[in-house]
Amino acid sequence: MNLYETSALFSQNMSKKQQEKFLNFYKQVFSEYDITTIHDCSIGAGGTTIPLAKLGYRISGSDLSETLLKKAKVNFEEEGHSIELFTSDFRKLSEVLPNTYDCIISTGNSLPHVNNGDVRNFIKSISTKINKDGLLFIDIRNWDKILNEKPVFKARDPLVMTEDEHVSLYQIWNWHDDQSVDFIFVTSIDKKGKHEKTSLTHAPTYYPLKYNDYEKMLNDCGFEIRRCYDVDDLWLNSHKEEIKTGNFKEDFSKVNWYAVLAQKVR
Repeated sequence: MNLYETSALFSQNMSKKQQEKFLNFYKQVFSEYDITTIHDCSIGAGGTTIPLAKLGYRISGSDLSETLLKKAKVNFEEEGHSIELFTSDFRKLSEVLPNTYDCIISTGNSLPHVNNGDVRNFIKSISTKINKDGLLFIDIRNWDKILNEKPVFKARDPLVMTEDEHVSLYQIWNWHDDQSVDFIFVTSIDKKGKHEKTSLTHAPTYYPLKYNDYEKMLNDCGFEIRRCYDVDDLWLNSHKEEIKTGNFKEDFSKVNWYAVLAQKVR
């Protein structure tokens, strides 16, 4: 099964707790900027973006997956918001979007689904759809850290753990010679002490995007980084908390997921 064509992401970040977390985070990120319109170019099912609508921004969204876009429409409507949605690969987004925007965002570690050359082309083309002094915001896994560790197998938190049922989740990393990687999520179900089912869910290939490479792409395309954020608390449910200083540069090797806010300067 392809992860993005299943219901696995339908409720991602839709819980009351997660909605409140993202709302407070976005308040911190965007409060000092005079922006009104935001387009999310990898909106998925919308859970990460609905808090921006709750803050009063005019939101539109796009995604390659029509399955997720249909759910995004439902999720927004159930929260009392309407939204304009487009089906598009973000590499072709500048050809699809009818307007320009104060801010374009890409969340959920989506940008590394294309290779670094395509990321550069995306930034260059999408800059034409961002208003003067507008913003480009992404959040992304720390691929510098991942490449340094090169994980192969991870046992994630159990999905269910009761006396009668145990649903385990494992992540397998399939690395390629060009440093790209595929994820396979293995779900194993045991009931009453007996194995019942194993299922595999595949995520499309990722092409690691290092921080310094991304910063250079931004600068070359007329953007300057205004601030970076450690967003481990937003995206990862981990019982192990790294000891951090609160300084992004000093903590970088310990951060698993971060966000970058850049501004268009030319």
